[in-house]
Amino acid sequence: MLVMLALIALPLVTDPIQLRRYASLVVLSLGVLGVVVATGHAGLISLGHGIFVGIGAFSMATFVDNYRLPFLIALPMSFLVTAAVGWLLGLPALRIKGIYLALVTLGFGIMFPALAKQFPSYTGGVSGRAVDAEFNPPAWTGLDPDGDAVLWRYGFCVLVCGLMFWMTANVLNGRMGRAMQAVRDDETSAASFGIDLPRVKAGAFSLSAGLAGVGGALQVVLFPFVSHEQFSIFLSFRLYAAALLGGVATIAGAVYGVVALVLIPAINDAFQLLENDVIVFGVGLILLTFVSPDGLAGLVHRAASGNKFDGVWGNVRRRYSGS
Repeated sequence: MLVMLALIALPLVTDPIQLRRYASLVVLSLGVLGVVVATGHAGLISLGHGIFVGIGAFSMATFVDNYRLPFLIALPMSFLVTAAVGWLLGLPALRIKGIYLALVTLGFGIMFPALAKQFPSYTGGVSGRAVDAEFNPPAWTGLDPDGDAVLWRYGFCVLVCGLMFWMTANVLNGRMGRAMQAVRDDETSAASFGIDLPRVKAGAFSLSAGLAGVGGALQVVLFPFVSHEQFSIFLSFRLYAAALLGGVATIAGAVYGVVALVLIPAINDAFQLLENDVIVFGVGLILLTFVSPDGLAGLVHRAASGNKFDGVWGNVRRRYSGS
């Protein structure tokens, strides 16, 4: 609820430049949500989800520019394209798990920027591509196409992100979600109960890729330029770290992870803790691993339920005592 209120209040307290910057972080939550679905709910460790953000962005740019499709049609098509690519990339990984799956996705993530340069008609090649189409407010909204364009795009991105979180919550709380969690917890037991392991794994990976792809497509809505340099392996690491920091086992963890991406630089600038925000983020992730292995979502849940929090030594004591 507090996050929703903050998103509603942002246009009232920020200028258009800052609003677009915050909107880019909002859509990044879909990439983090993709990691949460794959790793937290299906047990598939992916270190290359940044490539799906890139595929979604390039698909959106191609649909609206090359094929002149409206944004409202190009967006779901970008989701389908990215989900299909996720399905195909996930198929070779169905027979492996753990560190080996992480290495496969890491390899794809490392290759993607170089591979994207080989298709200049879609990606713009080395220099990237400008997107000529603009997502401006329609006349019936009464908004100024020039002065209110950023506000319109921000509202649209927040709405789409909300719908994707709602859709994902319904999937994870349904039959498919329960099957994913069963596969995550024990594949042998899941198979003995008749769960189709390849179908569930591929479906989970496809959904997680599609979510990340929508995040990339919305980046094109906000910024009319896309380049392979935006989707390096460091984006994948950032998504994974944000998911771990927020809480990879819950949908809310994707929100908390992105909130941390906003707050950590702000806190660092206010108190001048360290020279680089990335260092602060890394230190925070390491400390949280000891204090709360289930991330910020776990801290918030314990605080809301009134459970006593006894810090690092309490966690260590419980871990080794079995209590």
